[in-house]
Amino acid sequence: MKIIENFKHHKDDYECMWNGIEDIYMNHTGTTIPDQFFFLMSGFGGFAYIKTNAADIKRMVSFGDGRTKQMYQYLAPIVGFEFRHIQSKTFELAMKKAKKEIDNGNPVVLGALDMYYLEYYPKLYEGDHIPYHYVLMVGYDDEKECIYLYDCGKEDLQQLSYKNLKAALDVECPGMSKPNTICTIRMDKPADIMTIANTALKDKATTFISPPTGFLGYKGIQKLAKEFLKWDEEIGVDETKKIIKNMVYFMGTVPGYSNRLLGIDEPEMSIFMGGRDKMNRFMKELGEAEKNTAWIKAGDQFLNSGKLFEEMHELLVDYLLEISDEREKVQQLLLQIADKEKEAFTLVLEGTH
Repeated sequence: MKIIENFKHHKDDYECMWNGIEDIYMNHTGTTIPDQFFFLMSGFGGFAYIKTNAADIKRMVSFGDGRTKQMYQYLAPIVGFEFRHIQSKTFELAMKKAKKEIDNGNPVVLGALDMYYLEYYPKLYEGDHIPYHYVLMVGYDDEKECIYLYDCGKEDLQQLSYKNLKAALDVECPGMSKPNTICTIRMDKPADIMTIANTALKDKATTFISPPTGFLGYKGIQKLAKEFLKWDEEIGVDETKKIIKNMVYFMGTVPGYSNRLLGIDEPEMSIFMGGRDKMNRFMKELGEAEKNTAWIKAGDQFLNSGKLFEEMHELLVDYLLEISDEREKVQQLLLQIADKEKEAFTLVLEGTH
């Protein structure tokens, strides 16, 4: 049995791939960071519109990057940590490596894993398969045949049986991880919060306002708006609906379809602002702490953009449900979003130093 003692954890739901690394950062530096900090600094604002008729989704529209490895690669040098994804042929080999990390006093990220097998979530356990989750392993007990972990959605230390962990890790998530994947973290000389924020925000704002190619950032959203109504003719109605369904899937608080689209008569849990509500809270919190008026105003603009996302989401759902077809209005909303985000990132740049 081995548990890393005196390790502090912070609950911050819907950012599972970063929660454990943020815990390691805060334990190492003794500081508290804003909610969603690493997630927003790595994944927010990277718009891309990619056309490829060879792919299953022939028009990829991304208002942010949620790919774990790509986010780690982007933020690791800014924060000052090293990571290594290790994919093992068997669960036993993966656990051998994870236990060695724990023995050396290093928490280890596990995943992606399937939440279907997480016994400490009674409402999800053996319910729906949700194979995009990550946890931070901080201990193990061979006698009890379980690991000890921290989860972004739970405040306290959790236990997970070897049996369920083995099943949970036996999942392949394209673009994220293969079965039996763990990630080791080394954080020797992390930067301070404001250095991280200034570096990442300046880079994101510059890339959005003046993208290197026409399918990224501000130019990319304008290009999407220009071509949006041509998809039916270019690739057909069925392919267009597939693209739009993929778009709405990633607009919520977490990836997923709205209850209305699924035909479920229950209150909606997600907010379909494309994460702009989170960026609003972050920019205002950091702006108020630093007395940075430009960042506070940027937060307001991101929220205004988020409201446009909500309106666009509902119109696209109406289209998919064949209630109405107001894609011309969606086209105008895309142009408004591009302008609002450009205003927001201009203010971000104004506030960086």
